[in-house]
Amino acid sequence: MVFTRAVLGLVLALPLPAAAYESIESDTINIPDQGTQGNISAVLDGRSGNTVREDYTVGGRLDYRARETDMFVLTEHSHATAFTDPQREVEDSTWAHAGFRDEFQHGLAAEAFVDARKDDFERLDLRTQLGAGTRFTLDYTPDVRAVYAGIGILHEWEDQAQTSEHYWRLNSYVTYKRQLNEQLRVLFNAAYQPRLGESDDYLLSTEAALLVKLAEHVDARIGVRWLFDSAAPTGIKSDDTRYVTAISLHF
Repeated sequence: MVFTRAVLGLVLALPLPAAAYESIESDTINIPDQGTQGNISAVLDGRSGNTVREDYTVGGRLDYRARETDMFVLTEHSHATAFTDPQREVEDSTWAHAGFRDEFQHGLAAEAFVDARKDDFERLDLRTQLGAGTRFTLDYTPDVRAVYAGIGILHEWEDQAQTSEHYWRLNSYVTYKRQLNEQLRVLFNAAYQPRLGESDDYLLSTEAALLVKLAEHVDARIGVRWLFDSAAPTGIKSDDTRYVTAISLHF
């Protein structure tokens, strides 16, 4: 109980840019139950008086499972203003993802997805991905551990820095989830998306998180996510790191 209160205090005390965010991979160890489940996460930081600013990140996820088929939708929106000038935005981004997965053979599933992202400060008007592939269950022990890997292909439409392009990418990823004890579990995701025919153009993302069970339907998430675009336009940094301190409500 003392540890749980300490984690909750840490989560509430840490300032943005730490933020809530949704992950494509469910943060639970077990395969979802039949029917519908979801979660809502948010971090809000509003100040007035000597310091005036308004930061927030809100997100949500909805999963539906029928027999061996999973469908899910998730979205997130972040906004932040500068400490020194509350009229100046320093973050304004939106992300949405919808996925379909069907386990047609034990340990082997077909999947498809559509993903869209917009970020004003990366001069990214819109990046849309439409893809499909195969997902492998490498290890699964209920309440203990889950390891998955996926391989597929996607088509990407990108409108960034006043330039519009579209091309094919390979899509590959690995996911590791482990229950450490009754309260703690860890999550690690890594995805690699090289452009077909141009291996020096690739997207890379990694995520590592510690999840703490605070109550029956409430979790705290502490971690970090790193994104890398090897072909980012001139004037835009290739890498982007986000630190995560969030509270999530499951239903």
